[in-house]
Amino acid sequence: MKITRFQFTNKALEWSLSDTTFDRLTLLVGASGVGKTQILNAIQSLQRIANGKSISGIKWMVEFETITGQNYIWEGEYENKGMQFIFDDDDSKRNKPKILREKLSLNGKEIIKRNSKETFFQAKKTLKLSPEQSTINILKEEDLIQPAYKGFKKIIYSDYSESQRSPINRFIFFNTEKLLKKFSSLKRIQESDEEVTIKLYLVSKIDKSTFDKIKERFCEIFPQVEDIKIDILDVEDEGLPSFFKDSPFIQIKEKGIGKWIQQGKISSGMFRTLIHVSEIYLCPEGTIFLIDEFENSLGINCIDELTNDILKSSRQIQFIITSHHPYIINNIHYSNWKLVTRKLGIVKTHPVEKFNIGKSKHDAFMQLMQLEEYQTGQE
Repeated sequence: MKITRFQFTNKALEWSLSDTTFDRLTLLVGASGVGKTQILNAIQSLQRIANGKSISGIKWMVEFETITGQNYIWEGEYENKGMQFIFDDDDSKRNKPKILREKLSLNGKEIIKRNSKETFFQAKKTLKLSPEQSTINILKEEDLIQPAYKGFKKIIYSDYSESQRSPINRFIFFNTEKLLKKFSSLKRIQESDEEVTIKLYLVSKIDKSTFDKIKERFCEIFPQVEDIKIDILDVEDEGLPSFFKDSPFIQIKEKGIGKWIQQGKISSGMFRTLIHVSEIYLCPEGTIFLIDEFENSLGINCIDELTNDILKSSRQIQFIITSHHPYIINNIHYSNWKLVTRKLGIVKTHPVEKFNIGKSKHDAFMQLMQLEEYQTGQE
């Protein structure tokens, strides 16, 4: 799907996001601490609610479009029971926050309206529903609601800093024959819920032409690399624990070097670049990527090339990213920037055209840097 408008309040944390619009690519810029990361976290909170979780003090309005052109508006509010912690067990019998109100509209027509006492589906009163779970989760099998539920499942917070250390699931590797039948096409791989590293392994076996495109693009960014494979390691030769015996790892081969470099020894920037390139090819249509501080672990060559890949992608993918890096900001047209400011607990986003950025021959990034709103984080 594609998120077009978003409003959000977290009463437990006493902060709110004013009405914000998003494009196919939106770059959130602004001073540190103004709320750029919180915006990404707020979108993730909606994904959790769509998946059946209850979150204290949350109030929201989100408008989004599916890849088939359906337009949804989803609004809701949970009672405020104070702060929740990340280690809270949402499936326990504790006193969970309850929904105070919820509404879902499709193409301008209301299909769900709900308060703390009753729920109406297509203007007809339904049986009593769970007071903690969203109707998008409870009624996800309904034809009118299923596209919305599936859309929220396609939100990906793109962070693979830890995945570099772990091998690809052994079960996947040693059940290739069974998987060849299950994932018999590129589309099936893309639409699966598997992690991108597993998808990369599957496509190397099932759609070699796509795997070669990923490999070729990676080698264009890193000319010293001549090949990529996903295979088991010689544990003794690599000095790894026996736990990794027969475990598949991503490996690269550099020009003029006989030995393959295993996943854990690939530089973090190279590994993250491979993951991002793979994601662009292997994610399902309608995916929304949330990427915080896009420049982390990436060299200048990676930043330029990956930004270009995002801009040139013809697939139905949305990117909402944050960055402070001039190479990223300069490489993305200022019409895609949103300047984030904060006053007390109220976060706002602003199209930079309102500050006359881009209306002179002066470099747009330098104009941004000179704005008081960018320097202080306040309007």
